[in-house]
Amino acid sequence: MLAWSVAWLLAAALACWRLVRASGHPEPSVRNGYRWFAVAVVCLAAGAIVGQQFGGLIGGAAPLRVADLISLAALPALVIGVATLTAKFAPAEHGVPRWTRLLREHGRRAPSSLAAGIVIDSLLLVGSLFLVFQISLFGPDFVHGDAGRAAFALALLRPLADLAALGVLLRFVVRSLRLTLPVMAALAAITIGDALAVADRTSGQVAGLGSRLALLVALLLLATAPAATVGLAALATTRVGRLARPGSTWSSPATIAALCASAIAALVLTAFSVTARPVTTRPLAVAGAFVLLLLVVRLAGLTRQASAVAEAAQESDWMFASLAATTSDAVLICDRSGIVQYASRAVAEFGYAARQLTGQRVAEVVHPEDRPAGLRAAATGLRPGAGPGTFTGRVRGADGSWRHVEATVSRYGVTGEPARLLITARDVSDRVALRRQLAQLTFHDGLTGLPNRSYVEDRVKDLARQASLGTPDQEPGLVGAILVDFDAYTAVNDLAGHAGGDLVLAQAGRRLRAAVPPSGTVGRWGGDEFAVVLPAVTAAEDVLDLAERLAGVIAAEPFPAAGKDIAVTASVGVTVAQAGRADQILGQAELALTKAQEGGRGRVEVFVPAMHEQARRRTELAEELRRAIAEHRLRIEYQPVIEFASGSVRSVEAVVRWAGDDEKIETWEFLAVAEETGLIVELGDWLRQQACRQVADWRAAGIDVGLAVACTARQACAAGFVSSVLAALEEAGLPPAALTIKVSDQILAAGPPAVAAELAVLRGKGVRLALGSFGAGLISLASLRGSAIDAITIDSSCVTGLEEDPTLPLLVKALIGLARDLGIEVIADGIERPEERGMLEALGCGLGQGPGLAGMVSAGELELRRQAGDPAAARLADR
Repeated sequence: MLAWSVAWLLAAALACWRLVRASGHPEPSVRNGYRWFAVAVVCLAAGAIVGQQFGGLIGGAAPLRVADLISLAALPALVIGVATLTAKFAPAEHGVPRWTRLLREHGRRAPSSLAAGIVIDSLLLVGSLFLVFQISLFGPDFVHGDAGRAAFALALLRPLADLAALGVLLRFVVRSLRLTLPVMAALAAITIGDALAVADRTSGQVAGLGSRLALLVALLLLATAPAATVGLAALATTRVGRLARPGSTWSSPATIAALCASAIAALVLTAFSVTARPVTTRPLAVAGAFVLLLLVVRLAGLTRQASAVAEAAQESDWMFASLAATTSDAVLICDRSGIVQYASRAVAEFGYAARQLTGQRVAEVVHPEDRPAGLRAAATGLRPGAGPGTFTGRVRGADGSWRHVEATVSRYGVTGEPARLLITARDVSDRVALRRQLAQLTFHDGLTGLPNRSYVEDRVKDLARQASLGTPDQEPGLVGAILVDFDAYTAVNDLAGHAGGDLVLAQAGRRLRAAVPPSGTVGRWGGDEFAVVLPAVTAAEDVLDLAERLAGVIAAEPFPAAGKDIAVTASVGVTVAQAGRADQILGQAELALTKAQEGGRGRVEVFVPAMHEQARRRTELAEELRRAIAEHRLRIEYQPVIEFASGSVRSVEAVVRWAGDDEKIETWEFLAVAEETGLIVELGDWLRQQACRQVADWRAAGIDVGLAVACTARQACAAGFVSSVLAALEEAGLPPAALTIKVSDQILAAGPPAVAAELAVLRGKGVRLALGSFGAGLISLASLRGSAIDAITIDSSCVTGLEEDPTLPLLVKALIGLARDLGIEVIADGIERPEERGMLEALGCGLGQGPGLAGMVSAGELELRRQAGDPAAARLADR
């Protein structure tokens, strides 16, 4: 007995130590619950040790002593501890079934049998276990023992109290089985131990080995209770859903335990009846009648619940049918094989009657290409807990047309019935058509129908992305880009109008699309430019051949528009790069196109890396030129025009010069940059103002010279060009006849009519108009007849080698004679040698300029005199 007492004491000390440590948990319910368990451990151990070690009233073997009362005090402590520990897991409406909530939502009174069912389950468990103990243990002990009925009833008090506590704890098991399982196992061990001790107590003996061992096991089980607290935060979200379907009293832990105990009791009672062993029958009859009555009550409650569920299911079906009939979405119910069992009236939107689809496989109306997606959606919908599947695809209408739908596929039906599919579908054909229309408007050109710039850029990005996703051992391919730009397209609009120009662009787009392979992308890059992107190019020569063919396609035949045949040419830029660097090809093609346009009409240029350097230099020059204009770091030099007969200076041509920080920049280079960036307008205004002031000062000093200033097409097209020229003359006090505006032949031959009109206004104000570089451009001899010009400048290409080429003197003589007959002044440009001057003078040319006559000088160096024989003028002419 001493050894058992020591074992109980050690087990109780271990359990108390663990439970006291667990009572430091931050959760109040956990902390208080384990404190009550510690109280129960102390009561169990103290009652057992006192009852075994002390006799008389306190201990001993009598059926009920003070020590028994101490042990019985552990039962309410366990119940309170379990209730406190699981308080966190008690929902407001724990276990309320779905049909109950549905009935409440529709104003009906829901049955309140759920809580009563748990109570009945607890009583059924207690009664069944008592019946088993009565037949197997208590009855034989009473028959063979010498104790009276009162002493036997006292001996049954402890196991009956244990069974009652076990039944009460069933109410809290449904909250969290994990937390309550060690305590329930410990109480079951205590119950078994007290049941085994009934015979010893009725016979006046101390409890036997089985009872002592059961108590030790119960103490050790209580010591393991804190281990269930690990992961309590995650456990709070799970509750008991894994053990029982929420709201179903058939599958709750209390019902399962009660039914198992009732089954065991029925088996034991059947065995007792078959063997007909004589046992005291009154307690057995009372317990059996009690259990039977509880079973009848429980069965009645479950029957009532099943009827309510059936009614709720019928009402749910009626509500579903009503909802399906009123919704605009088509609703289908299919079995697992996809055969339609129900179709709502909304299928009429697809041209079907409900009876037409009933019995038909739903896959038969789905587009073949979209059926795999439909099967995946159905599999997702049938999978428990996966949620509804979604399907977007095409279905066939009754008229044979394909409609775009968005559908959800979910599981339909109640537990115990074969799973079916609930399909709700909505016709989104109008939305898909609108989306396609928006995509067409967003990524296609409305005039030509070709992809626009955004689409072409996205296509290039896709090629670069696909190359980056390739395998390391895959050899990167080549991609090509071609940019096609019409030469002097503004002349087309001037000739045929904007509508005619648009018609030309539309025809050009069709020609280009027909000439490019199907794998290539042809798009309108902007304005009169077209872009071609070629994926998977085998050789760079193929891209160049295609570019030359495209240039030939544009220039091969005129374009009919506005009742005219309009012939145009195109400049083409070409580039080829690795697929991984496809995002750079469009920029490279633009550089090549710029190079082609600078070289003249109808040219094809291939990108070379040096173009990048040229583009960078142009960008830097533009920025530096902008600062130089703002900071007045430009200077003006003058090219004298010499009269051959007298050697005097007739006029000067103003030329802007610019020396950079580290180098001298050629005039043609920075003027080209100025023309390209638009700085030429500001630069031209400044040049005219300064030159007009300087010439006005010379004329005021008695030096009668004229002024010539070159003008580009961009300057002449700028707003306020005429007013700026007249303002410079007025500000300087220079007469309009003293100023000559020098234009290129391209402006007169191919420039827009607005430029010619502006120049005509200036000429009407008295400003002279000169044509530069005659003989090297587009103006022919015959065209001089209708040109409103005052002077022409023979290009230096016609002057250089005049004494060597026998045909040049004939051409120059004819030109000079024609100009003289038309009253046009002739100036020879680029004279370098005295022989050239002599021949020109012999041919009838009286004026010239060039390094062989007088070089470029600044205003400070130019000292002119009125008299032709002035020594200073002679010295200047000899330069």
